[in-house]
Amino acid sequence: AGKQRVLVELYDKFFATAFPKTVAKLGIVYTPVEIVDFILRSADEVLRAEFDQGLTDEGVHVLDPFTGTGTFMVRLLQSGLIEPHDLARKYANELHANEILLLAYYIAAANIETTFEELEGTPLPFPGLVLTDSFQSWEDGDQQDIDVMPENNERLERQKKLPIQVIVGNPVSYTHL
Repeated sequence: AGKQRVLVELYDKFFATAFPKTVAKLGIVYTPVEIVDFILRSADEVLRAEFDQGLTDEGVHVLDPFTGTGTFMVRLLQSGLIEPHDLARKYANELHANEILLLAYYIAAANIETTFEELEGTPLPFPGLVLTDSFQSWEDGDQQDIDVMPENNERLERQKKLPIQVIVGNPVSYTHL
């Protein structure tokens, strides 16, 4: 939690100072780790109460559409809400995070991948991370940049076909767009 707090606060202060117009336009906001943990636990409780499933269960796909530094995915991996025997499967197939800013995308990748390596002991790229505008990507007529990052396009097309059951993130992010 402490590591996430420091990382997010540094990122937040950097962006607020270096790119204030981008922060205002995209609604970049810091989500306290305690709020992230509350949202994740609440999502798991609702899944269990209403759908007889939990975040750990096979086939339950989770998306953070505005991942920023990846705090929601990192805290989900660290939370214990995913059983240890389910962790590798969830990471490889059922956890998804989108980010529109390239710097944040790279920070999220490093953050999520480092956390997984700490938990599993194996370095593994996070296949669920997509560089995209989560809103625009699902609009009719959205065109991908086919030449620059073809593997990113493949991830996005795969994600669009999945039955995403859970969307987590800072609700303030959605109000700015």
